[in-house]
Amino acid sequence: MLDDKIREDIISAATGVFETYGLVKVTMLDISQASKKARSSLYYYFKNKTEVFDAVVEKKMKEVFDSCSAMLSKEASLTDNMETYHINKLKAIKDMVRQYSLVFRDLRHDPSLLFLKMRFMLEDENALIDKVLRWAIEKKEIKEMSVQDSRFLAETMVVALRSFEQEIVLFDRFPNFEEKLTWVIAIFCNGLK
Repeated sequence: MLDDKIREDIISAATGVFETYGLVKVTMLDISQASKKARSSLYYYFKNKTEVFDAVVEKKMKEVFDSCSAMLSKEASLTDNMETYHINKLKAIKDMVRQYSLVFRDLRHDPSLLFLKMRFMLEDENALIDKVLRWAIEKKEIKEMSVQDSRFLAETMVVALRSFEQEIVLFDRFPNFEEKLTWVIAIFCNGLK
């Protein structure tokens, strides 16, 4: 029977190991020693280092998502909600890139791997942006649209802004990203009126 506490202990220990050594150099032995668990215990919860790393990434991305989504308000405008969410999300990701610089250095050598890791929470983010769009429709802030159209629009916006995020994370582009992001969101929101 899996024990969630032990699994969380392993993930917490692995987080520190990845921060210190990056992704490539870390072994299951390193994670075992940091978590003070036998390697057999690690393999009971995770098949390999990649699964441990995925659990760490998922936990970190969920923390960012939960923190940023908690800042949204049904009373706020579509523009304000979109700016609040995306600017704070990007700031949190940039902080993560600084904190886990060795991991991101390793991931930059394999952009497809980074791309896969950035897809965590995609469905949750699509649903959140769709909810923000539905709030704006309810307040008659933007034109009425079908549920299918708002879902499509939410997914399109998320994909477009994630592409922007990847440019910032992978290539350190757009140092003044807040200004550029505000501009893109204004174009998006004004086009829906």
